[in-house]
Amino acid sequence: MTTPPPPSSKSKSKSKSALAAESLAATFIPNVTRIRDVDGFVGTIRYVGPVASAKRSTELYAGVEWDDATRGKHDGSVISRSTNTIVRHFSLLNEGAEALGSGGSFLKVSKVDVGVMLDMNLIRMRYVTEDAELVAPNNILPYSARTSSGREKPIEFWGEMKVRKRQQLEDLNDISLRGMGISTIASRDSDAWKELRQTFGDHLTDLDVAGNLLSDWDSMLEILKLFPNLRWLSFASNKVHNILDLRVHLPSTLADGMVVGNAQTFTNLKVLNVNRCSIASFSTIQALDRLCPNLEELCVAHSDLSDLGPADAETDSDADACDDDLKPVDRFQQLKLLDCSSCKLSSWEHQVSRLSQLPNLETLIVDDNPLTAVCIQNGAGAGADDQKSNIQFSSLVNLQIAGTDISHWKDMEALANLPQLNTLRLRKCPLTNEIGSGEARAGTIARVPKIEFLNASTISIKERLDAERRYVSVVSREMLLLQATTKSTVESTTMPTASSITVKSTGTNGCDINEEGAPTKEEPSILESFRKLGLHEKYTRFEELMAKHKESMLVAQSNSGFGGVGGSIASSAINVTIRSMAAESCTLDPLRKRLPSSLKIGRLKIMCARAFGLEVELQMLHFRIEGDAFPSEMDDDENTLAFYGVSDGAEILMNEVDVKAERLEQKKRAELQTQRIAEQERRTNAIHDIRQNEIRSHTAAAGMASDRMAS
Repeated sequence: MTTPPPPSSKSKSKSKSALAAESLAATFIPNVTRIRDVDGFVGTIRYVGPVASAKRSTELYAGVEWDDATRGKHDGSVISRSTNTIVRHFSLLNEGAEALGSGGSFLKVSKVDVGVMLDMNLIRMRYVTEDAELVAPNNILPYSARTSSGREKPIEFWGEMKVRKRQQLEDLNDISLRGMGISTIASRDSDAWKELRQTFGDHLTDLDVAGNLLSDWDSMLEILKLFPNLRWLSFASNKVHNILDLRVHLPSTLADGMVVGNAQTFTNLKVLNVNRCSIASFSTIQALDRLCPNLEELCVAHSDLSDLGPADAETDSDADACDDDLKPVDRFQQLKLLDCSSCKLSSWEHQVSRLSQLPNLETLIVDDNPLTAVCIQNGAGAGADDQKSNIQFSSLVNLQIAGTDISHWKDMEALANLPQLNTLRLRKCPLTNEIGSGEARAGTIARVPKIEFLNASTISIKERLDAERRYVSVVSREMLLLQATTKSTVESTTMPTASSITVKSTGTNGCDINEEGAPTKEEPSILESFRKLGLHEKYTRFEELMAKHKESMLVAQSNSGFGGVGGSIASSAINVTIRSMAAESCTLDPLRKRLPSSLKIGRLKIMCARAFGLEVELQMLHFRIEGDAFPSEMDDDENTLAFYGVSDGAEILMNEVDVKAERLEQKKRAELQTQRIAEQERRTNAIHDIRQNEIRSHTAAAGMASDRMAS
């Protein structure tokens, strides 16, 4: 009897690797565990187990959905090697990934990188000691830049030692560990935890751990315990989900939604950033207030806070059940800034208004939410004693509502009811996209009288006056058009006369009288016509602004009828300064012209070509008015100066297009387009192959079934 040969070292190593893979796979939690690859892509494990298309049916794989959908090649399904049918191991859960049909991958468990632990060794990798090797010996970096002439130019780096002295760990108050692959925090009883606590515990105030692999709220709690003096913490882009869903070890009073009592809280933390953390419940946000009661700034962008309140008005039968969902939020008493960008808020009245009683809220950011209107009723329906307590957003100074679905002026005029509003951001919405940036800016300034900054640009006194006069002109023009369609008399189709623009008053007998004291029964005033035409609800500031600008509007009317209907070109002309910024003509004197606001940009370019000798195709025009932080581009030759809001006294800048850079950009766009087409063809072919395989498998199954029946 022969003795069987001992197992080879190769089979032993396979056995050991299989055991190691099983041990590692046991630590994975589907839909929770986060991983990374060597290229910096980050994803979430959705599945752990064998894959039907693998050569070895027992080998363990991790099904991963990447945060960047372009990283993956499929949607979590494969074609079985044994049955030739489609087998789905996991589904894509990230928003938009399912529509793309890609974003998933299968990785061998042995190749999965689950990140590193937060300890002193990791921090030392980011912050070097003073005696470490210099990056730029003799102040020269080991890199160079290529000039336009093709020569290599060395890159200098001065002050390296000064920077290092300020980066020594013993003295640092703020640390950035962004994107370092941190997945765990050193345990409290370990030497690593004690070293961190001893080095930073007393003086670290700012910490950035955004973009790591942390996947639960316990990690944030451990960080706050480890560094008790933190005042600023960025925890963004760590997929921690909801507090209640993950059943983290928060104090029971937090999880139950009750008063904290003796549970540990972190009163030093003032600023917290949890953007892109997959939060999908407003109750999680409220739990953060109980955890950190002194928060002054909270960023929760790219969360799903649609449960903040019902999106639409409920039926009468559901009204009582939703009372609690409509009550104002009574937490965050110290909060000054709240960022709710891209949080799926669709109703101001039922969702955003719940935040209206935060007593110290100064900045509210609700950009990129499908809000269709702003609804603010300060003190409406309240008595004199209760009016102050009913004021909504009483401390709000800065409001940002860019990227919303606001499409009509009436949907935003309620902003004028905010008592402290000083800064507004309103752009990239249907309203502003349709009428152009200039018209949108003027209309917003006229309708919201208290703002001093609009879209990061200061509003000058002159710009406000022009906007308010323009508002009166637009209303007067609309009145004429309405009168022309409803009346046939000559008086109704002519522009209101100078005498009719006077603000009416009421005599002792109840009749309206003009400035001369004559009754106006036969010839109603412009304000009376304004009300009869039903425009007072659409243009809420018309009467106020007509009274304010009565004298100046009378002068303008005598020439042009409010600068629109039947007026001369000169009446709408503006004074501008045209300055060349092109290399060949920047030394020439600027042009000072009086141009009609109806002048198209294409005609203006022809004028610049004659004056400065630069071809129209090479011109790029911008304009700026006094107080603008940056010039605004005029990029459409068919639009007019008025469309872009070029006002009297503006400066127009002519720049030269960089032809070489433009060609490179066009080439890059063409390459990207080619790549997109190729990717679409690849996906189409893949889908076609899958469908063909399905058809073949169904046909084979049907054939086998018919054979059984025949036998």
